[in-house]
Amino acid sequence: MKPTAAQEREKQAKMKALRKELDREIQDQLEESKAAEDLVETPKFEMEALREEDLQDPQKAKQVVEALIFASSKPLTPAEIRKVTKVLNVSQIEAIAAELKEDYQKTERCFELLEIAGGYEISTKKEFAPWILRIELQRKARQATQSALESLAILAYKQPLTRAEIEALRGVDTTGVINTLMEKGFIRIVGKKEVPGRPFLYGTTEKFLEHFGLKALQDLPSIDEIKQMVESSVKKEDLLGTTKMVDIPKEEQAASSEEKPQEIEMPHEQEQEGVTENGPEPNTQED
Repeated sequence: MKPTAAQEREKQAKMKALRKELDREIQDQLEESKAAEDLVETPKFEMEALREEDLQDPQKAKQVVEALIFASSKPLTPAEIRKVTKVLNVSQIEAIAAELKEDYQKTERCFELLEIAGGYEISTKKEFAPWILRIELQRKARQATQSALESLAILAYKQPLTRAEIEALRGVDTTGVINTLMEKGFIRIVGKKEVPGRPFLYGTTEKFLEHFGLKALQDLPSIDEIKQMVESSVKKEDLLGTTKMVDIPKEEQAASSEEKPQEIEMPHEQEQEGVTENGPEPNTQED
């Protein structure tokens, strides 16, 4: 019986997937071979300890995945873990990560498993941030300047942007800031703008996501959320640098008026009417 068109397409899709899998296996073997050449001085016991058959035990596989994520200095993707373990596929690794995340929650550990920038990272919980900040301050860790943070925030929300566009929004020169952010790995050149001179376009990197604990740029708080946070934490009067007179006792207002002149001059007719409801009678001099 002749196969139908749908069966033929399914067969071709399976063959294509198989070829991709073989290509990945060959690439992994080449990378492993090169790595082995670079590690010729590795002690024999270390190489013997890498027994892939141990990963057939679910508990052992779970411990290995946890160790890899724990030891990594950056979020570790399922594909990277698969290359190391060889016998675990992506779906198995994702299932193990979900188990680890649940285990940490049940046991109320001080850390948790987060999905950041397409990978997994073990991070301490937010409530312990003040203690961690204290030790970081003791180590005198270098902090980003206010100028760099402002430029980075503009770029994060409006990328890609040229240096001139960032300067137009901030109103100051950002040459040094851009160079610093590139050296730190928070931003990178993503292309050139199709305008005269073809200036570089800049965008954020995965390190930016890692540093601020974001899974993707879509996780950045919206402008409306930021406004709500500012309004709920800072009074409008404090934000504008003003203070309502009704909040200040009359005695303090009187003392204040003797020390410095009134900012708004009262009309002549009101000066002659005597004491006002909200303050003492202004000082007048007879001609």
